[in-house]
Amino acid sequence: MERRVISLWLTHLPIDRLTRGWDKPLQDSRHSPLVATADSRDRQIIMATGREAERAGISAGMTLANARAIQPALRAVTADPVADRLQLDRLVAWSGRYTPWAASEGADGLFLDITGCAHLFGGEKALCSSIAGRLRNLGFALRIALADTPGAAWALSHYGRNGSIVPPAKTVEALVSLPVAALRLDNTTVSALARVGIRRIGELHVMARAPLSARFGPEVGKRLDQAFGALREPISPRMPSAPFRSHIECPEPIALREDVGRGLDRLLDDLCKRLDSAGRGARRLCLSLYRVDGEIIEIAVGAARPVCDPIRLARLFGERLGGFDPGFGIEAMTLTAPVSQPLPTADTKPLLAPTEEPEKHNRLLAQELAPLVDRLGNRVGFDRVVRLSAVASHLPERAARPRPALASSLRFAWPCGPARPLRLLDRPERIEPIPSPPPEGGDIPPERFRWRRVDHYILTAEGPERIAPEWWAAGLPGLRGTRDYWRVEDGEGRHFWIFRHGLPRENRTLEWFLHGLFA
Repeated sequence: MERRVISLWLTHLPIDRLTRGWDKPLQDSRHSPLVATADSRDRQIIMATGREAERAGISAGMTLANARAIQPALRAVTADPVADRLQLDRLVAWSGRYTPWAASEGADGLFLDITGCAHLFGGEKALCSSIAGRLRNLGFALRIALADTPGAAWALSHYGRNGSIVPPAKTVEALVSLPVAALRLDNTTVSALARVGIRRIGELHVMARAPLSARFGPEVGKRLDQAFGALREPISPRMPSAPFRSHIECPEPIALREDVGRGLDRLLDDLCKRLDSAGRGARRLCLSLYRVDGEIIEIAVGAARPVCDPIRLARLFGERLGGFDPGFGIEAMTLTAPVSQPLPTADTKPLLAPTEEPEKHNRLLAQELAPLVDRLGNRVGFDRVVRLSAVASHLPERAARPRPALASSLRFAWPCGPARPLRLLDRPERIEPIPSPPPEGGDIPPERFRWRRVDHYILTAEGPERIAPEWWAAGLPGLRGTRDYWRVEDGEGRHFWIFRHGLPRENRTLEWFLHGLFA
């Protein structure tokens, strides 16, 4: 497939709309002409002009004093290169509605690699007309050209006829009559070539490369090779290109949530067919909505496991489609799957008991839990949806650790043992036994205890359960000594898990702590 590249040259930014707002008409006569200026030594130079200023005969490069001599009512604002760069980045993102391979070029241009994309928009001529027309409606003045290489497209957009479309393999004929400056050479090299009588690309193209490089440097030969396709010039997109992508253009701008949902359904059906044919499922999806005013709304969802089911994916988007501002309407929608993985083998057998085939049981249980994890993860973040995994440790605070909810190595069956509370405190909290100290010489809890300034009378107690740290962790801070745990119930039916730190026979004061709460 022949490579096809569009070059866009923005001859001036729409500073009228940037300063007044996108909802105000450009031909509003109540506003005086506007220019953006920058300091240069002791003068103010015009960097960009608005529509009214341009119609008055004012152009970039003029001094502000000379411009005001032409138009006394001229308004001036300070140029902001950072804002211009951000605006250019937004245009690169906006170009994603036509192709995923778009990048900025310099301070006032864009490259769009539309290889394999033109047929989606009615052909190359219709695609170029759509891009130019929409940008002009947004207030940009521009020149556009389409060719086989970025270098050739740039040369034609800057020095050729505006709107030029060079047929495949016709690059040489299109460039030979253009000046050598169209090869993106610096002024010094252009002047040196002019001194020896070389002013056109055709004159330069027929010369031998070795003496040319020896006299004018390697840049001349490099630019020639890039323009004619002998040396490939890559275009680095703003974001990595997603291998799975689906796009639709709306016949009329839409603003209702129901219409956006119908468009999303079409995109999901198309994208899932492509994923299914490749044997892959989406782990992350991004929906881009292109508004009439040039703004882009991006809605991203994730999945805990690879998914290729449009109905299930539509549910993930359902909670996000109502929280955006459609503005004056949405005219295009793009759905991409930037992250995908091979689909796991589907298992339709009923869920087994944990003891029959543990690995198969865990896999089936993960399939059952995946839709729930998807919904929770898109609400609170997938890093916050976890399950507890058993760890070989006697101490309760070390016996489990959080793991991703559907981790492949996670054991869903919990080891059997004494009852543990569903809720453990972050760290054991000291309680005051009453009477203090409690009776010595017996493995019994106190009659009552005070926790967080509230007294709790113990009616029943079950225990003790003696727990000691592993020998390799016995010396760590907070893990020294033996604990005796009791499960106790107070007069209001609340169940607590308390423990005594140390042994009664040890010659020191015993300490009591509350470690957990039973449901």
